Amino acid sequence: MRFGIFILFLFCPIGFLFAKEHSEFCSMDRLCVVYVQDKTGVDVYFQNKIAIAETDTTLSVNASFKNMKSSVKLPLVTVLKGPKRKKLFRLNVKKTNKRWVYQIKYRWILGNFSVTHDPKVIYELPFERGLKVRVYQGYKGSKSHQGDNRYSIDFGLKEGELITAAREGIVVDTEEKNSEGGFEIKYIHSANYVKILHDDGTIGQYAHLRYMGVLVKRGQRVSAGTPLGYTGSTGFSDGPHLHFEVYKPTPSLRKKTIPTLFRTESSDSEMIAEGQLHWRRDTNEPLVKIDSDVDEIQICESVQNLERLGCNVTSFAKTAPMYFYIPLLKPSRHKIQISVRKNGTSIIKLYNWETNPEWWDTYLDVQFEESSEPLEGDWTATISIDGVVQKEMSFQLTSVK
Repeated sequence: MRFGIFILFLFCPIGFLFAKEHSEFCSMDRLCVVYVQDKTGVDVYFQNKIAIAETDTTLSVNASFKNMKSSVKLPLVTVLKGPKRKKLFRLNVKKTNKRWVYQIKYRWILGNFSVTHDPKVIYELPFERGLKVRVYQGYKGSKSHQGDNRYSIDFGLKEGELITAAREGIVVDTEEKNSEGGFEIKYIHSANYVKILHDDGTIGQYAHLRYMGVLVKRGQRVSAGTPLGYTGSTGFSDGPHLHFEVYKPTPSLRKKTIPTLFRTESSDSEMIAEGQLHWRRDTNEPLVKIDSDVDEIQICESVQNLERLGCNVTSFAKTAPMYFYIPLLKPSRHKIQISVRKNGTSIIKLYNWETNPEWWDTYLDVQFEESSEPLEGDWTATISIDGVVQKEMSFQLTSVK
């Protein structure tokens, strides 16, 4: 998260003499500038008050002034280490019998701009085992993953589902007191989140958590898979989901998001994409070799039931249409074939079609035509994708329903 510019304007009148005076001003109750002022000038300190020992904060500072001279060249980009107050420079008065004025501007962001992401790291999917989660928005997504956020991922978790750490590290910042959200710019700073510092200095951010939905504390070391909190829709969000990103600051204090590789159900190292369905897999579990979410392949009696995934019937009227629903793991140009066979007979019907690369799922409506043999009885449907059988399903056809 990048924070805005903070500006302070101060001046000293002619001949105003005083002992050393301290004043402090803070940005978002986190990054504070401290002035220690005397008759010959001012010492400028900065401090990240919420930092832990491992926290780095990239800081950009500039100043404009009259009748003063800076002890260092400005603007200055530096890194604060931990929570200790650090003197960055002094503004010395040139002529103490004349008025002197200074104005300070600063910006800051958690992280160190000089770190390098380790490209060999494989991330775990950031949600609980047993969940199957669709990627709602991937890298460079047209909805909101542009600019600084271009290498971010939105996982389609439901409200209150458990978020887990994708990589080990130390929790360096959290927020859970926000309760508002919406797809309006006014909510841009209202997200609840967890930020984790990785061993290579990059930061993993988990955003849009629900109100009071954070389970970890600053300074806590977590392993991959450690519970972090619960999904919500706080901040700039159009509905419950998890926004995940890995980033480092740039010297210009932009946020540089970084593409990462994940262990998934079908790969030990994969760059996941929008529309894909994934779930967590242990390293000792075999890779999944299918192209569909087999458990959710269904036969429905209406499109409305299909859309609600509420198909739980196995008997259909022979005169009514049936809908075969197939959720795809990875949208692509797949060749689908459904073979339906009446058990114990030679009646076989084949249905073939090809998917669009943008489809997350596909369905076919089937209506049987009368034949020389009666259609009533037990049937078996075999669903194949690209020549590989995904699932066999049994159903009945009846004269009336």
